[in-house]
Amino acid sequence: MKQKQIETKNKIINHLMVNGKKETGNKILLKSLKEIQKESKKQSQELIKLGIMYATPTFKLHKITNKKQKKRNKKVREVPAFISDKKARISLAIKFIVANLKKKKSASFYTKLKQELLANAQYKGSAIQIKNELQKQVLANKRYFAYYRWR
Repeated sequence: MKQKQIETKNKIINHLMVNGKKETGNKILLKSLKEIQKESKKQSQELIKLGIMYATPTFKLHKITNKKQKKRNKKVREVPAFISDKKARISLAIKFIVANLKKKKSASFYTKLKQELLANAQYKGSAIQIKNELQKQVLANKRYFAYYRWR
């Protein structure tokens, strides 16, 4: 395996980890990979790469409060921020996918992961909907982009 594939695999395992046990995250990932390989004719690694790529956001929202105002009148601004680090983007996409899996109620976690990754690879997943909603919020709050701190 290439270095980037190993890094993304480790990130997925870390996000799937239960009670600090990487072994459970690894088992979930391997089972879902086997299920994806059985169901589709394409390689499972390519499908996962596509699914994560489609779910990666380019912007996120930072909540900033004006500290000089009184407590009653504090306004929270959601300032759009560009995610420059590719690793952070991938990590956020995996968080979107795992958060959606935890919301769903069905038989087993690895089947949910398989279904979500296949849906994302076809650009139909719920993580993609979350990404699109986030982009709409960023566009709605673009007037606050002047407050963005370039780091």
